[in-house]
Amino acid sequence: MKSTILSEKDAKLIEKVILKYGRILHVRDLMKVFQDEYSKASAHNRINQLARAGWFRRLKQGLYLIIDSLTARSQIDVSLLSIANAFVNNSYVSLSHALNYYQLFDHYSTTVVSIAMRESKKYLFDAYTFKYAKVKHDLYFGFTEKIINGKKVRVAEAEKALIDYLYLDKSFGSASLVFEKLRDNTRDLDCKKLQEYASRSGLTVARKIGFMLDRLKIDSPLLHRALLLEHRGASRFTNDSKSFNAKWRLYYDDRIVG
Repeated sequence: MKSTILSEKDAKLIEKVILKYGRILHVRDLMKVFQDEYSKASAHNRINQLARAGWFRRLKQGLYLIIDSLTARSQIDVSLLSIANAFVNNSYVSLSHALNYYQLFDHYSTTVVSIAMRESKKYLFDAYTFKYAKVKHDLYFGFTEKIINGKKVRVAEAEKALIDYLYLDKSFGSASLVFEKLRDNTRDLDCKKLQEYASRSGLTVARKIGFMLDRLKIDSPLLHRALLLEHRGASRFTNDSKSFNAKWRLYYDDRIVG
């Protein structure tokens, strides 16, 4: 990447932009600040020059990440959660990167999964893939806002991240991961909240969580009461699950809860 030294004027403009809008912003906001010192045409040209030099990195059409130091221009020094929220408005980060945030997961995936109510999307930036899973309005809950890099970022609560795993990914690996996190982090998780969220996430997810809590000898009265009146069919952990639990009307695989 071709390097450049910022002029004093441009350095001050970039500092002003960051103070006003943060490190991730729309090109129209860049233009507002740069037009304080340049004409409209000159501001547009100067922004393009700085982008080619690496000071503004394009995330998607019209959306830029400001690089404020030479040493940061070859790596991402802004939270991946902040970038994920910026790609799609009204989304929240879930699954592994949400669990990473709460220090419940030590594997850093190059895929950042977020939940949104709009169409499913995927963006590539550097070595990362930002995926957006579309869910119904009733399932868009269970997130909180955290301040990261000076901006509010939506991230799933730990309990909802586990629920999202079961809802979005019906694989053996996902089910095993959720059970492992429940088993190893019982003290850090709110089991009442987990049951409430499971009961709002469909019959199959509720059955899976209830069964897992039973195996961990954790009472699940909220789920059990809710499912007592529900006798429709049966659910499966995975397509290969063959053992049947009558209480939860769930086919399971012993390897998941072994």
